[in-house]
Amino acid sequence: MVTAPNTPTAEDFRACMAEAPRIVHTASGPVEYAERGHGEAILSVHGSQGGWDQGLVAGEYLRLNGFRIIAPSRPGYLGTPLSTGRTFAQQADALAALLDALQIDRVIVIAVSGGGPAGYELAARHGERISRLVQVDAVCLTDRGPSQIAQLAAQDFLLEAVIWLLRHATKPTLTALMRSFGTYTRQAASERAAMLTALPGRTSWLEATLAASLGVARRRQGMKNDFTPGHPVPLDGIACPTLIVHGRLDKVVPPTHAEHAHAHITGSELYWMDGSHLAFALEAADTAPAYVANWLRDSR
Repeated sequence: MVTAPNTPTAEDFRACMAEAPRIVHTASGPVEYAERGHGEAILSVHGSQGGWDQGLVAGEYLRLNGFRIIAPSRPGYLGTPLSTGRTFAQQADALAALLDALQIDRVIVIAVSGGGPAGYELAARHGERISRLVQVDAVCLTDRGPSQIAQLAAQDFLLEAVIWLLRHATKPTLTALMRSFGTYTRQAASERAAMLTALPGRTSWLEATLAASLGVARRRQGMKNDFTPGHPVPLDGIACPTLIVHGRLDKVVPPTHAEHAHAHITGSELYWMDGSHLAFALEAADTAPAYVANWLRDSR
């Protein structure tokens, strides 16, 4: 039976953003990270246009349910220089070096969106360090989806405008976002947005994720690097228990990414969300996080 986890509030997400990050010097180079909570450690690997703050926001529901969240900034984001790891393989090595510096032998990894390749590489290259792997709307193919989607976070004023509109014109803003990030018809997006708008506090996770993308200038180098063509992500060598969570209507990272990963990782589980690229933090926020929390407990 799936037990609903404790749910983060807007205050919890503000506390994530208020944490003070630290920089440690690892064998791969400087790595910035922040952490919250106690319990079994989870390495929260942020997506494109992210950083340690976005990683903490993504992992907050798990912190509230007994886990310690360690959120690094991937190379090129915030306080971690791109020289620490340009390729996803190098980023995986840098994450393993961070674990060494923190004296952590084994860890759960949860990777989101553009952080997917680094998470997959970490499980493939340092499998003995990874107890379980969760990938949410994660990239694993060279097809990254419509390039214009990235322009949403190209300037701070655009992000600030979207956050303001979410608070003051919630339904039309959600409708527009859902059509931008998912393969919704206009009517389906409007109906879904109306349902979500009626749920108090429903947009707080999404607002926090967008707020954790502000300061674009300090994130742009990492984002540009994320979209640089590279080698295919190795999947066949991943042996740890793996849960792949993906939105059926995702237009930013199409469902083919999840299907490909599921087909190539032996014993992996694929959990579909009925929603877009925003589903985990918005549309499926009352089901998918609960499923992940219980899967992590049951797969120990």
